[in-house]
Amino acid sequence: MKQSSFIQISVSLFSLLSVQCLPATTPSTNTLTPPATGKNGFGGNDRVLRTMGALSESNCQGNQMKWDKDTQANSWQKLSLAERFTVYQNVWQNTKVSSGGKSYITCSKFNGVSLAWSNIFAFPCAQQDNNQVKSYANAAWAGKPIQFSAVQSFQSSWGWKLSQESSDLVMDVSYDIFMTTQPGCTGQPCASREIMIWLAAVGGAKPAGSKSGVLKVGNYQFDVWQGTVNVPVISLIPSDPNTRYTGFRGDMKNILLQLVQYGLKQDEYILSVGAGLEVFKGSGKLDTSSYTIELF
Repeated sequence: MKQSSFIQISVSLFSLLSVQCLPATTPSTNTLTPPATGKNGFGGNDRVLRTMGALSESNCQGNQMKWDKDTQANSWQKLSLAERFTVYQNVWQNTKVSSGGKSYITCSKFNGVSLAWSNIFAFPCAQQDNNQVKSYANAAWAGKPIQFSAVQSFQSSWGWKLSQESSDLVMDVSYDIFMTTQPGCTGQPCASREIMIWLAAVGGAKPAGSKSGVLKVGNYQFDVWQGTVNVPVISLIPSDPNTRYTGFRGDMKNILLQLVQYGLKQDEYILSVGAGLEVFKGSGKLDTSSYTIELF
């Protein structure tokens, strides 16, 4: 099989990604066992309230957010599912998408603990724009910043599947965590650090900066990359470029604690936690069967 290679660089909010095409292979995956739930366990009523705030489950009953390049629909939309939990349509580089571009998000089910949603997308573009991230459709927690040293619980699980992949697809499936040193911070302009946890790098995506270590967390092994794009960026990417962690469950507090050796400070505050897909180019469909987050 002919191997083509190129370098792509993009700025995604505070993210800078370099991309190198790799030979097509069959990715390895793992599966997700849903977390146990209960009054006193993950997803218990009190824990849900402390994470999410007041719930609005009815906003996720097959509701859709659609963006089409040709109809010039709103490229930024949101579905508020709880006081501190929202699904976003965010085609923030929509001007670089060619005719035929689209992003259709369907919010299938949310019960206060687990979210199911999907994104059908196509992002054709001019060759000179291949290196630009076009969209970050995501489900995000955002509330009053929580000091990392005071976090009692930070856990998440994510079961997902990528299908209908075009041959030119370049993207990543990732958590995007913003930190701040300011307890009153209300948005990314006052962020002090970005932490990305990639569960898959499709088309050969590489994070900002350079590799600085290896981190093994349970059954997951990540390369640690560090760079600076407006703010310091720490990125975790599967050590095997063909691996896709399609059934991820992690103690996120423990992961962040292990990043202290890479510069994260425990007196920083967690500002927001996104979970979604960054797409450079190509088309496909991402189905999330179950996404959970517990943070307080």
